[in-house]
Amino acid sequence: MVKRNNFTEDKNFFILNSMDDRVRIVDPKGKTVFINDVFKNASDKSLELKNYINENASFLMLQRNSTLSNTTMIEEKLIDDRYFSIKTSPIYNGDEFLGIIEVYRDITRESLMKIELFNNNRNMLDDVRFVKKIQSNILPKDNSYANLRLRSKYLPSDELSGDFFDIIKIDDNKYGIYIADIMGHGVKASIMTMFIKLTMNAILDKHPTFSPSEILFKLRDKFAKLGMESSQYFTAWLGVFDFSENKLTFSNAGHNCPPLLYSKSKEEVSFLLVSGRMISNIIEPDNYDEKMVKIEDGDRLLLFSDGAIEAKNEARKEYGLERLRDVYNREHDLEKTYKDIKKFTWGKQEDDLSLVEVEYKEI
Repeated sequence: MVKRNNFTEDKNFFILNSMDDRVRIVDPKGKTVFINDVFKNASDKSLELKNYINENASFLMLQRNSTLSNTTMIEEKLIDDRYFSIKTSPIYNGDEFLGIIEVYRDITRESLMKIELFNNNRNMLDDVRFVKKIQSNILPKDNSYANLRLRSKYLPSDELSGDFFDIIKIDDNKYGIYIADIMGHGVKASIMTMFIKLTMNAILDKHPTFSPSEILFKLRDKFAKLGMESSQYFTAWLGVFDFSENKLTFSNAGHNCPPLLYSKSKEEVSFLLVSGRMISNIIEPDNYDEKMVKIEDGDRLLLFSDGAIEAKNEARKEYGLERLRDVYNREHDLEKTYKDIKKFTWGKQEDDLSLVEVEYKEI
């Protein structure tokens, strides 16, 4: 198949036979005038490769005689069930065009690894989307729950969120509501939100008379039994509405976003501040303090995660607690507050953002 001539018999071409890559040279007429030993041995064993060499030579010269004559080109081809990266470069002697040299590098292993990685990533993405759908569906819907009307905004920064909130019926006169912020994002954080939901429901079902501080202590005990690594932790704020006494009792487990309570009668907003340590295996809680406030018809409670107050503008200034309080004091409305945060924020959302508003109605 290959006719060697003076051009390819140049003593400098012996080095091409020592290469692991397949190499061939095509003259200006599109004729293959040299292939190295590796390429020759492969083409002798493969009719598909031999046909490709013959058919491709004329096409290459057609390209080279166009505006691409001074261009090195790289393409990938599947030949004889092997993937090759093919680099073609012109050969010149001064201004005289002598032909082209092609180097075929076998990249089958790398290509198969890329395909496998792509398929694995696609399968993982499908799994993440499935978990995300589950996570979104276990959040409480915007609705009325006895004396409470709930509205929310839930915006994960990534596919899976570390924010979670829920409202739980304890009995006909009591409802619990909480917001939790799990360290990190992704699958681990998402699974932890499900653990919190299941555990909180189980605690309140078995111990309906527990106070908020007792509930948080029990939640911490359940978390400790998981034997999680020391870097895993979460914060939570928990309140229990008692409709029979028109009161809200609350405790805090390290949640640095104290909810805002809007008093309709006083037309003012205040933070519901109470101390308590985050839920972690390395920090022992000495106490979860409790406080109680009276609530009236039309009062509103706004729970939020740090994604709201840590939103940044173009100058990298944070939205902040004070601005949130001022806006909610003026608007006392979830949607208008969220629009102000969105208007303030510049660039990509960096953290999960949750806003939960509960309006109290006397029935």
